[in-house]
Amino acid sequence: MFLEDTFYLYKLTDYFIHQHGFDIVFIDNKHTEVWLQRNKRKQNHVIRLTNQEFDWKNQLKIDVDRTSHNAKKLAKLFLGRNIEIHNVYVAKQAPVDDWEILKETKKINQGKFSNLHTYYVDEENRTKEIELLFQKTAVDPIELNIPRNVLEMERITQYLKLSILGEFQQIQNKSTKVFQYAKPIYTYVLLVINVLMFLLLELQGGSTSTDTLMRYGAKYNPAILDGEWWRIISSMFLHIGFLHLVMNMLALHIVGSLVERIYGAKRFLFIYFSSGILGGITSFAFSPQLAAGASGAIFGLFGALLFFGIHHRRIFFQTMGWNIIVIIAFNIVFGFVVQQIDNGAHIGGLIGGLVASGIVFFPKKKKVQQQLLAILVYVGILITLLLYGVFDTSAHYDPTLETQIAQQLIIEEKYEEVIQVTTSVINNNPIDYLAELLFLRSYAYSNLDQTNKAMDDLLHLISIEPNKIPEAHYNLALIYMNNNEANKAKKSLEKAIDLDPTNNLFSDLYQDWFSNE
Repeated sequence: MFLEDTFYLYKLTDYFIHQHGFDIVFIDNKHTEVWLQRNKRKQNHVIRLTNQEFDWKNQLKIDVDRTSHNAKKLAKLFLGRNIEIHNVYVAKQAPVDDWEILKETKKINQGKFSNLHTYYVDEENRTKEIELLFQKTAVDPIELNIPRNVLEMERITQYLKLSILGEFQQIQNKSTKVFQYAKPIYTYVLLVINVLMFLLLELQGGSTSTDTLMRYGAKYNPAILDGEWWRIISSMFLHIGFLHLVMNMLALHIVGSLVERIYGAKRFLFIYFSSGILGGITSFAFSPQLAAGASGAIFGLFGALLFFGIHHRRIFFQTMGWNIIVIIAFNIVFGFVVQQIDNGAHIGGLIGGLVASGIVFFPKKKKVQQQLLAILVYVGILITLLLYGVFDTSAHYDPTLETQIAQQLIIEEKYEEVIQVTTSVINNNPIDYLAELLFLRSYAYSNLDQTNKAMDDLLHLISIEPNKIPEAHYNLALIYMNNNEANKAKKSLEKAIDLDPTNNLFSDLYQDWFSNE
């Protein structure tokens, strides 16, 4: 009667798989134990079927405990949480002693699992136990008629067994092949380019130098608005500091290799650059800061893995799923906490990678309508961000950055450029650094002999921040004295000394001008 037990085992398995959407999760090497799962809405059922037979209660109890233990060992293969495990024994005879207490629901409440239900489908209680199993797994009942002819039963059993084992083998092969479509070549090419560009920056003034970064193509909104849109791409290959390079290259090596293996070289490059561009445009639209780095493109590769997870959910969660999700969530939250991190590029790149993956889809597969829709979505997002970035002037200038640039230009005695840089920001009514910008512009005006404009800026500065910059009062005193307004010059110089009494330049000038009064 072992044949009859095997028939019921595979007949039930086939019914759960092909009629009610259960997935084959695991089959043991001896082909006597099958694990299935259906994760549907709030119903999450795992069924373990085996045709083992037990003579005594203690033997059965050991196997029930082993089932609970094995479920935890196989936990990463199962999707979701609050899983109800249905442990089904298909055998001719039940144990001879009082074993039915083992059929009581066993609370697990550990990890993904909640309860363990045991069913003993023996010859005497076969119909009753199968109906109970169908009821608890929310499966439509069916009568499993057994063939009267032994040869026919053997033929059907063998067919079902080979069919189910074949499906499971295909699933395993798919899980293996999906990560072996291509070798990661361009990942390493990008790694080399990024490292070479970093070395070039270091040789040309330093990767943390604002001037060097701007000269070699960092994302700088005023320059982009002037037509240098190529900075969106060039900034993807620049990194600010060694730690920034190492972190991004480590992520590119790990994630890039995986994405290139899944999607292939051409799709990988499309996803990488599409993500980097959308990340750069998002940064342009929402952040005025000078920015550089491959983060947007790398987040796009994470987006590509999420797209893979949407279409290959079980493989995704069995291999990398929660690790990827946790990394993405951590980096986005960290980006909101730390202001220096360009979160716009991260989020834009993530979305770009998700949508770009929808455009190229998977190797040897097409979904034309979905791919066309993804193209429209990508173009729509890109145009929207561009228009927002161009017309929303709040992100055009970073007062902190422009102040640094103006200071460097003053050192280089490029006074006309100082006026151009500071005026662009001042016209946008910045809250921060307005006093500093007015002071720098007034200094440039003075050196170009435009003293009236210099005085206007200094008076404006003093009206909003009278005690912030002692040098503003000092420079204003120089202008007043040059205009033969000694009383005003004296008051301005006294104010400068009052704000900074340790400055010998102020006190010495005061002695020269007013010591004889």
